[in-house]
Formats: sequence, structure tokens, C-alpha cells
Amino acid sequence: MLPTKHPTGFTLLELIIVIAIVAVTLSLAVPGWKMLVNKGQHRAILENYHGLFAFARWSAASQRKLVTVCPLSDKQQCVDNWELPVSVFIDEDKDKQPDDGRILRQMAPGIRPFTLRSRTGGRGYFRFNEYGMAHGSPGSLVLCPNEIDSGTMTYMPVNMAGRFRVEYDDDADGIIRLRWGTTITC
Repeated sequence: MLPTKHPTGFTLLELIIVIAIVAVTLSLAVPGWKMLVNKGQHRAILENYHGLFAFARWSAASQRKLVTVCPLSDKQQCVDNWELPVSVFIDEDKDKQPDDGRILRQMAPGIRPFTLRSRTGGRGYFRFNEYGMAHGSPGSLVLCPNEIDSGTMTYMPVNMAGRFRVEYDDDADGIIRLRWGTTITC
């Protein structure tokens, strides 16, 4: 007697069921994955700026010189466009340009899917004196998500002592209310 041959492979119905299950699983997983990636990127942005401002403050105090933090134009002049790479440099003559063209550290923005703007009274730069404290008026940065599900609005002030801190929009209403009554919005 000859052995019977059993069909191998999948039937069309089995294949359609498997594809449907995979599609449903992916539709549930992709938004969660996107939110997880955006949260990681948000945290990395905050850590990068915290590190940059800590370095600027340390540089000012250790070298006993005036240090400026700002985005630079093509002409090496401070501009208020925080989508550009941000530079840390010695600025003893206060001309908002690196002394001797020397930049101590530069950080590429890498802030997508966020927008970053400054609250520096139109100056667009931060300065630290020879003691590591803010030189002149303090300022802040506001990190805004470009999409509703891409992250949390974040307020990053530098106080008079030169310390960088972070406040979050915990209730996700697009408004941060500061203790003294000021509201920050994107």
C-alpha cells in the first residue's frame, strides 16, 4: 500500500487569520512604541541641555572668565534661534562672539519632534560670570512638543545662581503655572 500524502503549508483562511492577528497587534503596539521613543528623546534633550549648561557654568568658574551659551549664526554671532547648534564659549569682551574664534563645546540641537525657544528678553543667550553665576538677567528655555502625543511641554530656567532646573507640564494642558503666578505656554 502506498503512503498517503498529507498537504503541507497553510490554507488561505489560516494565512488571513494570522495576518489579521499581526495587524491588530501592531495597531496596538505602534502608538505605545512611538510614545516610548518620544519620551526617551525628550529625556535625552533635557539631559543634553543640563549637561551643556553645567559645563558652561563649570568653565566660567574654573577659568574665572565670562562664558556665553547661545546658538551661533554663520558669522559666529549669537542669534535667538535654538534650532541651530548651541555653543559654549569664552566672551570676555561681551560681544556675543567667541573670543579668538574658540568654542569650548558645541551641541547639535537634535530636538525633533520638539520645538525649543528661549525666554531671554530677546537676547537669545545666557552668560555665566567668573563665579559660575548668571551674568545679567537670567533666562529660560521652553521645550514644546510639535504633536500632542510626542511628549510633555517643559520649562528650563537658569536662576541667578546659574543653576539649570526643569519643570514639567504635569497635567498636559499646554500651560505651566509658576509659583509666582506667571504662566508659560507653547
